[in-house]
Parts: sequence; structure tokens; C-alpha cells
Amino acid sequence: MPTVSNVRAEPRYWPAVAERLWDSLREEFTLPTAAEMEAHFRSLGEPEGMGRAVRVFIGEETFCPGFQLKDGVLHEPVLRLLDHAMALKVPHNVFAAWMVSPLSAGACSRPVDMLDSMTLLQSSLAAFVDRHRPVAKRR
Repeated sequence: MPTVSNVRAEPRYWPAVAERLWDSLREEFTLPTAAEMEAHFRSLGEPEGMGRAVRVFIGEETFCPGFQLKDGVLHEPVLRLLDHAMALKVPHNVFAAWMVSPLSAGACSRPVDMLDSMTLLQSSLAAFVDRHRPVAKRR
């Protein structure tokens, strides 16, 4: 029988992303607006790039974290992780925060720094989802 001590609290929402995370992301990687990224992709002759990009929603605006670009083009390992996140139904904001957060307490390793470890990152993302996925509303 479940008791208070052996039942994990079930969240109703994904964890909130602290405003300071967006500030640090902006400082370390840049955080261009969606309009700036659309213009960037058009200038490369790749207008479809925006449809594949990570987008975060801060207030009333949409931004695109710079960590997804390498040499000005979308970085394939980030896109593969984003595809995995979308299959797991992780919102873009939560995915972006996960990318720049240590994988475990006390660790220094962040997904954005380990893009050559795709198998580990995909399993870490799945474990994150298992811990944090909101409970569906019950009627």
C-alpha cells in the first residue's frame, strides 16, 4: 500500500526554467531572436533551417540558443538530440535548459559539452524525462 514515504510526488508541469539560465545561455552561446535566425538561414540559402531549430519562448518573444550552431550551420548532434526530445514530448524550453545543465548533481558535464557521446546523452535525456514528465490530467 502506498504511503507518504514510498510514493514519489507526481509533478503536474515540467520544471520551470529560471530566468538566470536564459541570461547565462545568452552570455555563453548567444540567444538570437527567431527573426534573426530566420534571416541567417535565408542568407545561407536554407530557409527550412528554422523548422529544425531549437526555439525557446521567453516572455512574448521567441529565441534560438546559439549552442545549436557550429560554424554558422545547425549542428547535427544537437538536432538528433532535439528529435529525441520531441519524440519524448519534451518542450523546447525544457530541452534547452537540459542541454546547458549538469547531467547530475555535483557533475560538471553538460550535454552541450558532450555532443560526441550521443548514446549517453540520449539515455540521460530519457532518464530526465522519466524523472520530470508531468502527470496527465485525470478526469
